[in-house]
Amino acid sequence: MTVVRTRGFRARALLAATALVTLAGAAAGCTAAGTSVTTPPASRGAATGGTECSAADLTIKTGAEEAAAGYSSLTLIFTNSDATPCVLQGYPGAVLVTADGGKLDAQRTTGGPAPSRVTLTPGLSASALIGWEHFPQNGSATVSPADCPGYGATTLLVTAPDQTTPTRLTPPGTISPVCWDFDISPVVPGSTGRSRASS
Repeated sequence: MTVVRTRGFRARALLAATALVTLAGAAAGCTAAGTSVTTPPASRGAATGGTECSAADLTIKTGAEEAAAGYSSLTLIFTNSDATPCVLQGYPGAVLVTADGGKLDAQRTTGGPAPSRVTLTPGLSASALIGWEHFPQNGSATVSPADCPGYGATTLLVTAPDQTTPTRLTPPGTISPVCWDFDISPVVPGSTGRSRASS
């Protein structure tokens, strides 16, 4: 009976494969003259098309409050105040804080255009809209904290997409109280809060 020993064969095959990989790596890391070349890893900015805007990069403010037919809106404007470009994408955070410490979080809108990347060169702005119904949902003729959770808000806390440091702003409600359906849209280029597709 013939006994086939494969242990030595496998070891030689493994050594040969290792040598081929080593030679291929050496060839890739050398120029024609044989000088070693180190390729630096791709930077985060190069890989993603721009560095994400941090809270420190941005100046955040509100635009004018608008109201019509029971619905109100307010524009949030994010301006790149840094010396280098950065990118915003997604939904900001918006929280109303009332005098008694209660909080009302804006919910993300659905059914509209998907969030897209907005590259901000120094001085350019992106924006988003917060909106709400300004009449009591239960049909009450009076407006009170019981009817409108955002009624009497003292502060609006706004965070840029993917950031956690909030900016304290004057809350909406100077024209109409925040009663229900408090929501926020993703950021778009410009300072109107509206994409070209929806304007």
